[in-house]
Amino acid sequence: MKQRRALILYATMTKNTEKIAAFFKETFEEYNWDVTFVKIQSPAKMQALQDQLYFDDYDVIALGSPIVAGAPLQSVIKNLSFGGGGALEKEVQTKLDSSKSGSDAAAPAAQSGVMWRRKMAPYAGVLRREDSRPLGIVFSTYGGGFYGSGECLAILETLKLYLTCNNVDVIGKFACAGRETGPAGIDLGVKPPAVFVPGKSIEGLPKADVPDAVTYEKKNGEKTPGSYFFHYGHMSKPGPREEAKARAFAADIIEDYFMTYDGVRNIAISEIISIS
Repeated sequence: MKQRRALILYATMTKNTEKIAAFFKETFEEYNWDVTFVKIQSPAKMQALQDQLYFDDYDVIALGSPIVAGAPLQSVIKNLSFGGGGALEKEVQTKLDSSKSGSDAAAPAAQSGVMWRRKMAPYAGVLRREDSRPLGIVFSTYGGGFYGSGECLAILETLKLYLTCNNVDVIGKFACAGRETGPAGIDLGVKPPAVFVPGKSIEGLPKADVPDAVTYEKKNGEKTPGSYFFHYGHMSKPGPREEAKARAFAADIIEDYFMTYDGVRNIAISEIISIS
């Protein structure tokens, strides 16, 4: 049997998403997979890695990004969206303006330069039917201080679309809370400020008019304060619990889809989802 291969592409800001990507990498390697581990950067830097980025060469593609203002990082958008991070929008608007004025349409928007497939389709906007169809995983980490896991749903669908448009069958979605960097970025039991000032410490700011956090006690006698925000203990995430979930998720993908009785990969008939 041939050795299976996985390409893990991830973007990160505070290392939260990178931790999950690393847990996936280690789990795939435990099953004797060959793993290519790539941090998504500017298109120019990604072009230097072109030989490692062809989806045709892999059995699984994993694509991950943190969330900023509800969207993937710009490095992900610029490398994987058709418009290259806004270029398509500008092209469409220019064409509309040109049609109104009667002038010639604008030239097509410049693409990132990164090629995700070895061969191009015969014309723009279609897929090559003969291309291989690796399986895909999309993943994200999010703060979740106020709204919880619902924050990640839109970005997972966006990442899924990026892979689907490159002939990848997405069969796994993973998301977990990470360390909060916004207004909810304070430790358990610490009363939040009445007003949040971006980029400034909460020390010295007036406190919110809420009662002190109550204390909860476990059976073993351990006592912890209650949380003022949705996710409990989000300042310590992703921690051991999130690591266990990520490793179990990756193991399920490998075992359910690739460890078959005849060595032939199962078809993409179901999604394995872990969102918390």
